[in-house]
Amino acid sequence: DGDGDGDGDGDEHSIITCTTSAGPLKMHFHKSWSPNGYERATSLFERGYYDHSHFFRVVPHFLVQFGIGYTQERELKHFADSSIKDDPKRADLMPFREGYVSFAGSGPNSRTSQLFIAYDRAQNLGTSPWETPFGEVVDGTQETVRKLYSGYGDMPPWGKGPEQGPIRNRGANYIVEDFPLLDKFETCIVKRVASLTQMMEGDESTEKKVVEAGREGKSIERHIRVAAANNDKNPAIASAANQREQPFLTLILVLAFLVLVILLLGIRRRKMRKTGKSV
Repeated sequence: DGDGDGDGDGDEHSIITCTTSAGPLKMHFHKSWSPNGYERATSLFERGYYDHSHFFRVVPHFLVQFGIGYTQERELKHFADSSIKDDPKRADLMPFREGYVSFAGSGPNSRTSQLFIAYDRAQNLGTSPWETPFGEVVDGTQETVRKLYSGYGDMPPWGKGPEQGPIRNRGANYIVEDFPLLDKFETCIVKRVASLTQMMEGDESTEKKVVEAGREGKSIERHIRVAAANNDKNPAIASAANQREQPFLTLILVLAFLVLVILLLGIRRRKMRKTGKSV
């Protein structure tokens, strides 16, 4: 966690505990940092808007961007697309630190649903009021953010990553078909607390279950995405997929060999028993 500058014991906080295809992710949102941004982001997570959505822009050392959900619920879509007012800039929270969570805006009062998590060289962010951070990744899960797949690069024209228009128009199919290695959210649980004291004393059993489920499921998810990537027309991506698949195939071969050995031993024992009876 960060130092929590500006937090009072009576200020509301939210703990967002998620499973992702790259591993567990836990974030701590501070209402006192950015009240409007805090309430919008927390509400969207509570309503499941980000569940199963992709980290569609991953630029090493700069940022990870997400927040175009796939919900078919009309009211939730309208809520996510509506803009909120900017919060005051927070010079006391600058410069931007790795793990800060903020909105990706395009001008004054432009924040809607798109968020980003900062990497280690994003110190130039936060100078605009729509970029005022409202949260941070909790220590211990920042490694998950660093592992998010970045092989496609930035969005055009700076890289070959996804474009936002097709994500909105074609939904998840666009990512699955054209960018199969991108990581995504699975599900998230939100816990609001009235103060830091309550947060420290609260029951974390639910959060632990979510993290454990993410650890169990992430390996299967990655192998499925790697298999899909083998059909990709880009040789570089196909090569990366083959490299990821090798350990899994090796494990399958080893298990098959062990099963074969066990079967052969069983057959041999049966023959020996039959020979003994005939004698």
